[in-house]
Amino acid sequence: MPIFMTIHDIPSDEVTPERVKQIAQAGQASKYVRGYRSFHSLNEGRIVWLLEAKSRADVQAWCDEVGLPLTGITAVDMEGHIGVLRPVPITLPNQMRGKVIRIVEDGTIALVYIRVAETDALVSLVDAGVPAALALSEGSDVRVMFRASDISLAVIEKDKPMKLSFPNQIRGKVTQIISGPTLIIVHMETAAGPIVSAIIPSAAEAIGLKVGDEVTALFKALDVSLATDTDA
Repeated sequence: MPIFMTIHDIPSDEVTPERVKQIAQAGQASKYVRGYRSFHSLNEGRIVWLLEAKSRADVQAWCDEVGLPLTGITAVDMEGHIGVLRPVPITLPNQMRGKVIRIVEDGTIALVYIRVAETDALVSLVDAGVPAALALSEGSDVRVMFRASDISLAVIEKDKPMKLSFPNQIRGKVTQIISGPTLIIVHMETAAGPIVSAIIPSAAEAIGLKVGDEVTALFKALDVSLATDTDA
């Protein structure tokens, strides 16, 4: 998930250790962000925060939620320590580049349709403010991201079509299976790029997965995060 650096200027008499702890705890429980790291100057009334969030809009929503004034926000793409610089790691293993082909909004939520391969398109369900926050419109280049644990797998035979409610379905071939006592990690190659799925052993056994199998990755629109190159 993208990382953002935020700066907050607060009257110094309002920045207490108790208030900072309260905000930090809120950052771990929020549906919008996850606290990554923070720096505080109690004397000057300034807080600098590193937050994981899907978008700038989610960062703003979290600040509003906890009553934290927002002075500035910057997407972070490099991090350094003792003179060594490296790209900021994004924690979602599944990432694809695509092009927005349609946006439907109702004032509360938005459906963003993205073409990720010649035969494959995905849809992302996001808050209504996200397309504007990412400056998305029809034709925009965008990065789609989703977690391995959000991917279900199905073996769908061409002569026996199945009706499935998952809006996102990408066919591919299993290239590697890593077995563990609690999770089976399945790597597959698709026309849109590689996909990793994490499923429980009984689920893998139920469909008899093996390397070389043709499978379909299934996931919900709510599981798809969006980012542009400036926010990645």
